[in-house]
Amino acid sequence: MRVNIRYVGSSGNEYNLVSDGILHKEANYMQWSWTAVGTKLQYGQRIANFSRNAASYKTTLLFYGLPSKRRALLGALHDDWEQDLREVKPGRIYWGDWYIDCYIIDSSTAPTESMAYTSNEITILAPHPFWQQDYELEFAKQEPASGDDFLDYEYGYSYDYTQPVIGERSVARDFPFKADFHMTIFGPVVNPMVTINGYSYVFYMTIAEGEYLVIDSRAKTVTLFGEGGVQTNAFDNRNKAESVFEQIPGGNLQVVWNATFGFNLTIYHERSEPRIEVTS
Repeated sequence: MRVNIRYVGSSGNEYNLVSDGILHKEANYMQWSWTAVGTKLQYGQRIANFSRNAASYKTTLLFYGLPSKRRALLGALHDDWEQDLREVKPGRIYWGDWYIDCYIIDSSTAPTESMAYTSNEITILAPHPFWQQDYELEFAKQEPASGDDFLDYEYGYSYDYTQPVIGERSVARDFPFKADFHMTIFGPVVNPMVTINGYSYVFYMTIAEGEYLVIDSRAKTVTLFGEGGVQTNAFDNRNKAESVFEQIPGGNLQVVWNATFGFNLTIYHERSEPRIEVTS
């Protein structure tokens, strides 16, 4: 199975590592390990949880084509790797739809003048040792329908079976683990609340027209973006009774909000290795 493999530097420059001029040899992306954390016993160990160290992968890139073209491509690629390191801003390796933030911390190139190919052996270091896929959802502001849009029954009913449910949406999701998220709430709205599988994310504040609130569960930040891109720390406007950084549960989701505002939700699906997609 051929998988599209790319590197995107912190500069934004992108390189296809399985293009006509580059061959990405097999890497150990599917190799991983966890460390047990707990109390040592006379026989064995009482395990409290598991942790992971930074991930490290080794691979070889083979560059083909005219020597001048190879030198130019290698030079550009190595400049991006070094820029990541010098600015401490990771690049990304993409394996299909999955990616991991990383640095190239070791490189060895030879031969540089071969008429056949140039071999570049590299070591990839991923400080956050998980492959990620961004699951993006949009929830639009909704206007309630007028009464004329629904059937007028002769008898009264406690529930209008013809009226669509405003501010409620079911999301089918094939991912079993809890996950961090990035939520953007768009104004205007006062004291917005979003409930996911019965858990509420509440913010006590006014978001004006043209403003938006960004919640990053991984960074534990709540930031209001105003006109002109002015940023205000809105951490103290969060609900303090229940954490607004609670991870999104695995599996299908039931999302409820009052629909007077719109919001976007990006869920960070993470695995120890990229998922191999099954195709029929």
